[in-house]
Amino acid sequence: MKISNQQKKQNRKKIISIAVDIMINNGFKTATMRAISKEAGIGDATIYNYFPTKEAILFAYYEEKLQESIEKMRKIEKFNEFTLHEQLHTFFETQLELFLPDREFIALSFKRIFFSLSQNYEELRTIQDIFEKIIEDIFTAAIEVNEIPPQVFQEIIYHLFWDYYIGIVIFWLNDKSDQFSDTSIMIDKTLDLSCSLLKAGAANKLFDIASYFFKNHFLNRLDMFKRQVDTIKLIKREFMERTK
Repeated sequence: MKISNQQKKQNRKKIISIAVDIMINNGFKTATMRAISKEAGIGDATIYNYFPTKEAILFAYYEEKLQESIEKMRKIEKFNEFTLHEQLHTFFETQLELFLPDREFIALSFKRIFFSLSQNYEELRTIQDIFEKIIEDIFTAAIEVNEIPPQVFQEIIYHLFWDYYIGIVIFWLNDKSDQFSDTSIMIDKTLDLSCSLLKAGAANKLFDIASYFFKNHFLNRLDMFKRQVDTIKLIKREFMERTK
């Protein structure tokens, strides 16, 4: 019997939720697809229609939390009027709030997922693409209202924020302060610095300086080298003509 797309989504969320609980209680290695399917009330074979492996469930969890962050931010009144700093801060704090109920699971799975560069690359890339699209949308909005100038190498900046995101979560996992206040302070201060640099067009200025040195030094040296080569060729030609 066919089930609706809505039921499939509910089953998928249920499998992820059950898997999180089992992995927290029993550990990742002990958790099995059979145990997850049994607890979720889904057939042993049916669960593979949703996830091919238990590793895939881990990636799906983080993908789902990013999508939930998007939905939460959409519901914030006048979110589009927030400054760049406020939007970025809200996004990162929203992610951590969504992680909080499953903090034990995050501690168990985060490094396994986000440092698995040689394995499951496509699954990790999907998560990164969703993350960077969120950052891109926030940047685009800030550029449209002239809060920051268009940035050179914007994709590289998005990648840097991805690394920043990973660093924030690791910092949060090790944060022993009351209500993780140290993490909130760290996010606020580092974003304040980052946004100040973006508003000042620091990346653009660095690029202009690099371009200046390239044009005025490297290219000039290249032109000088070319002239020297031409001179050597001319001397060689004259020498060959005289020795004929």
